[in-house]
Amino acid sequence: MDIQRQCPGVHWVWEGGISFVYEVHPLKSGEEEREQFHKELKIYEILSQHPPCPSVVQCFLYTTDGIFLEYMRDISLAYRKQFNMTRNQETRVVTKVNTMEPLPLRKQWMNDLAQGVAFLGSLNLAHGDLRAENILLDRDQLKLSDFDCTAEFGTDFETCPCPYGRLLNDTEAEQGRPGTAGFLGPRTEQFALGSLYYLINYGFEVYDDQCLAGDPYEHGPKVVDLLQRMEFPSLDGDPVIDDIIDKCWHNQYPTLAELASHTEALLKGSSSEVPNPGADSTPTSIPVDRIPRDNGKVPSDDCRDVNQNSGMHFSKQEFCRDLEKRGLLRLLTSGTPTELGFRMEHRYVLETTPVD
Repeated sequence: MDIQRQCPGVHWVWEGGISFVYEVHPLKSGEEEREQFHKELKIYEILSQHPPCPSVVQCFLYTTDGIFLEYMRDISLAYRKQFNMTRNQETRVVTKVNTMEPLPLRKQWMNDLAQGVAFLGSLNLAHGDLRAENILLDRDQLKLSDFDCTAEFGTDFETCPCPYGRLLNDTEAEQGRPGTAGFLGPRTEQFALGSLYYLINYGFEVYDDQCLAGDPYEHGPKVVDLLQRMEFPSLDGDPVIDDIIDKCWHNQYPTLAELASHTEALLKGSSSEVPNPGADSTPTSIPVDRIPRDNGKVPSDDCRDVNQNSGMHFSKQEFCRDLEKRGLLRLLTSGTPTELGFRMEHRYVLETTPVD
């Protein structure tokens, strides 16, 4: 069966940790992946009951087979940064940042992230996995994605990806048991934002410009230890931005809304310099969806249009619903991309990472 002939608008573009990425995007098989998908589905059910946040990837339609999301053309913040730096081939230390985004754009990104996280916080939700791989880009527009680790404040912080999470030390027993990541809440979310702001403004992750161990594989554990002891790299950039980073790392914002107010103030007086990506720059014909592999039949009413009382284009909802009715979700979950006859297509421009 020539699926690509049947679906000429579907392309296999990448393979993620738990996902095959098409311009429709199914999850790999497995109980753990299915559980993560259902957690994410519940979050989109919650989000659908509120007006959409411009800093969160928009959902057009969700079903028990898949979630249709807006198409973000430029992968993630992690990839943008990866290809803007030079690393030593042996030590993996970043030796040079080749390009940096303009300061007004960096400030806009900081505010977009804070607004998105504060929006979740207003619903008593913590993203739970804030890291550069989960921040998607469409040209210079930035949005939060991947909500399979999102949970209510007070839930155990299970992912804790270094350097976007840190283990508690003996002086922080009120936040959770020392040696664990503690509980999700404003503390964990703003710490992750501090490390994201560091990446955005310095061009590399925390301590990635230093050789902390003779063996590159020991570098990560060293960073974990330093962060647990609240030892951070020196900040010698823009003093206003550095102040926000430092406050995030030291849990000095009582609420995420206060952090969002602080980042919003960054934009005051320079709004004419801040790029405006536009209200709707994504292709209407190619959304992204996340699909657990399940060939079972889905009842026709087990599917939700996401209206959210917004100005979302009805045509996109109808387009996604039409794909679901025509069986595209079940078709793409019936095998791996290669089994279905796809070849990976790099439909974006990436350059080779320079090395010394």
